[in-house]
Amino acid sequence: MKKFFSLVAFLTISVTGFAQDVDNFEVGPYEVDYKGSGDYKFRLRKGVDLYEYFGLKKDTTIQVVDAPTSPIKGAFQLNVFMSIPRFVVNGVSNVWGIDGAWKQKIGQQLYFNAGLSVALSIGKYGEAYQNYNDWEDGDFSETMLEIGVPLSVELCNLDHKKATIYGGVGVVPTVYTGGKDEAGDSKSGLFIAPRIDIGGYLPIGKQLVRLGGFAQYDINCSGGDYDIFKERIGRFFIGANIGLVF
Repeated sequence: MKKFFSLVAFLTISVTGFAQDVDNFEVGPYEVDYKGSGDYKFRLRKGVDLYEYFGLKKDTTIQVVDAPTSPIKGAFQLNVFMSIPRFVVNGVSNVWGIDGAWKQKIGQQLYFNAGLSVALSIGKYGEAYQNYNDWEDGDFSETMLEIGVPLSVELCNLDHKKATIYGGVGVVPTVYTGGKDEAGDSKSGLFIAPRIDIGGYLPIGKQLVRLGGFAQYDINCSGGDYDIFKERIGRFFIGANIGLVF
């Protein structure tokens, strides 16, 4: 009887062992015993030195280095811009200009900007102005020179080597000349423009590029009896700019 049970046990072990074939192969410096998906073992092949296999020196260390940074505390910014009035009466008026600003960090991710802007406002108006007999030869157009001092506070993480978004609020006191009143006479004055800026800074090569948009509301402080912004040019402007940070 004992011989019978011993024979049964031997046959069972033999069949089970035969059913669980193990594939053995090498992967790089390792030897793998593979039975099926999720069922495997691996070990370093005998006689393999990982330093020699990968061509490493004994004192080799692996160090994780953060991405390079170059934070900006102060800089000069130069932009070109254009803007149009969102609502204009009987015509169109486009503003094209250039501005420069000195940027100074005044807090964590907070910058103060102060600069100078020069722009031309070019307006063309419809037939509603044909009754302005004093406008020369029915020329219902005007070109104004605008010189402003943009002042703003900007929130961003300014860095020569990293992209960042920005948002800013400010005001632009601006003197203008070359506008026309109802009689076609030259009109000069001052307007104050509260302004909101949004956009981003993008490192391209070795240069930091500024791309953004803005909205401002021109409040004419020299309107007199005839406010050219309210009556003709428009007061709420939206625009876009592109520039470089040095």
